[in-house]
Amino acid sequence: MHIAKAILAKLTLGCGLLALLVSTGPATAEELKELHFGIISTESTAGLKKSFEPWLGAMSKTIGIPVKGFYAPDYAGVIEAIRFNKVHIAWYGNKSAMEAVQRANGEICAQTVDVEGNPGYWSLIVAHQDSDLNSIAEN
Repeated sequence: MHIAKAILAKLTLGCGLLALLVSTGPATAEELKELHFGIISTESTAGLKKSFEPWLGAMSKTIGIPVKGFYAPDYAGVIEAIRFNKVHIAWYGNKSAMEAVQRANGEICAQTVDVEGNPGYWSLIVAHQDSDLNSIAEN
């Protein structure tokens, strides 16, 4: 069974799901003795650990194997860890997830949602009020 499907089939989160990217390497959920979860730096490692360790512990309990956090100073470190199979699954933002797909042969398998199911990332396209642009379709 593909690792992403196996892990996500076991994960049930009441408060939404993070944007995840998984390695497309040969590992399967049955082969893993522990799961390495990459987390991009959005603040200090101590702050990230405080935020993520309870979630990683719950994830460990849910999937039945230890889940170890991998904290890198930047997203490139997590991408390289995915690329060399040191990380199995990771939390990324949109741009870094696209780069991980290109550079590390990863696969995006989930998107952030809030408790009400709304997407975790919104884009806006803004044009000056005097512009001739009225819609994206016009371009």
